[in-house]
Parts: sequence; structure tokens; C-alpha cells
Amino acid sequence: MENFVTAVRAVCYVSVGICIVRSITEGTRLRAQAEFILKLIFAVAVTAPVVSGVFNIELPDLSAFDRTDYSFSAEIYENELRAQLSENISAVLSEQLAAAGIKAEKIKTEVNISEDGSISINRVIISTSDFEASAAVIRGSIGQETEVINGSN
Repeated sequence: MENFVTAVRAVCYVSVGICIVRSITEGTRLRAQAEFILKLIFAVAVTAPVVSGVFNIELPDLSAFDRTDYSFSAEIYENELRAQLSENISAVLSEQLAAAGIKAEKIKTEVNISEDGSISINRVIISTSDFEASAAVIRGSIGQETEVINGSN
């Protein structure tokens, strides 16, 4: 740490020297040459501690952050997509049941997404007082092969 403080102090002194020489040589022909020499001294003062090995600068190992495996992100995406689809389909079914005059307390759909991106609705769980009429509306909307389960039990 002491080496670092010394290096910073040297850079500050050289910077002050540059300002003093600029103010002294202002308007003279030597200004460009003096600034060039002082810039070289400044560059040496900045790079000397690093080049001489006074500072042991170690970069952290970033290999833990270099991931080419995105399966974790894809899994999260698929789960969220499945949940959003289930929620949207449940909302549409709820609207269809309300249009048919059936009040449903809760509708839950189980959705699968295949490799080719097609969506299949495996099961609908519904909590309602008129289950048979609700099941008929749901099967008429989604398809006869859809399993409709009474969730009121």
C-alpha cells in the first residue's frame, strides 16, 4: 500500500510541475518542447511502478462468469411461458363460461409445449357449482379429448 501512495504522490508532483512549467513558459518558443519533456516524465512516473513490479496487479478469474450453457435460462423461460399460457387460457375459459352464464370460482389449466412449439392443453381443473355444463363448454371450446376435472371436491 505504501508503494501505491508513493506512486500517486509522484504523479501529483509531476502534474504540479507541468502546471508550473506551462505558466512559466507561456508565450515563449520553448513551451512545446517543455510540455513534451514533462509529458514524457509524467508517462514514466505513471508506468514505472507497474513496469518495475512494485505493484502486483492480479486480475480476477472470470472463467466462472463465462458460460456458454444457456439451458438454465431456457428452462426458466419455458416454465414462465408455460405459466403465462396457462393463465391466459384460464382467463379465456373463464370469459367463455361467464358468457354461458356459468360462474367459475377457479380455473387451472395444465399446458405442455412440445419441441416444435405446439401447445397442448392436457387438463383443465375447474371449481364451479355446475360442473357438467362447465365441462361441456370447455370441451366445446378446447376439444373433446381434453380432460376436465372437478376441483370443487
